[in-house]
Amino acid sequence: MGGEPRHSVVELRSSGYELPCELWEPPSVAKPEVALVLCHGATQKGMRHELIRHLASRLSYRWPVLAFDLPGFGRAPRLVIRGPDDYLYYAHALAAAERAEELTGLKAVLVGHSMGGRVSLQAAARGGGDLVAGVITIAGLYDFPSSPSEMLRLVEDFVSFVRVKLEVPVEELARDIAERRVMEKTIRALRVPLLAVEAGREHYAFIRNSRYGLFKAARCPKTLVLLGKADHKFKEHHEAVANVIADWLEHYLGSPAIWPRGKTRGNADRRLA
Repeated sequence: MGGEPRHSVVELRSSGYELPCELWEPPSVAKPEVALVLCHGATQKGMRHELIRHLASRLSYRWPVLAFDLPGFGRAPRLVIRGPDDYLYYAHALAAAERAEELTGLKAVLVGHSMGGRVSLQAAARGGGDLVAGVITIAGLYDFPSSPSEMLRLVEDFVSFVRVKLEVPVEELARDIAERRVMEKTIRALRVPLLAVEAGREHYAFIRNSRYGLFKAARCPKTLVLLGKADHKFKEHHEAVANVIADWLEHYLGSPAIWPRGKTRGNADRRLA
């Protein structure tokens, strides 16, 4: 089948940070149309999170895959927050898409889990058409609370476990994000194809309560897949997520995925909208 993906460590500079970054290149038999950029969620494992590693190892048989650590997570430097954009992170996903294009010559499809999905959406809304060819969220299609007090609880929880230096009052940061209605504007500005993979057993109420409304508001080509038995981390469903992503990419890009010998694609339990 053309061998194994080639794995290497690469440089990624973004907004003054040097971020850990890795690239998987597919076997020579593959003819990729896009590169995939994986963005992890709010986990100190960063790009070494089990779902991210599984997607990188499986999807890189067909497409180049770039993964990286966001500031404050994994092996990345401490995050410094001077304003809302530092908290929102989208500039780093755009930098990763640009780096992927430099390394592969291909536009990127951004793929993000949880917080990484929200980050990928914001980046895609800003870089769509130029750097970004599509966006895939995995339990990452959600809105921020419109109440400053509820947003404050989210921000306080965030700063409690992320390596971060705050240079703005946390109350001011929360109020600004809540009042800006960031994700409503993002979803309406999105023009590239969207795949939203959602967990049927999602335990975060703010995701359950906002994901369908945001999906409905999107004006781009869009697909929603619900894995009914999966929870937020998609434990024991990593292969199903990889299969759904590959199917969607094939549908929009028109080439079959190449899987290693002895592996089957399997059928995902899914609902399309």
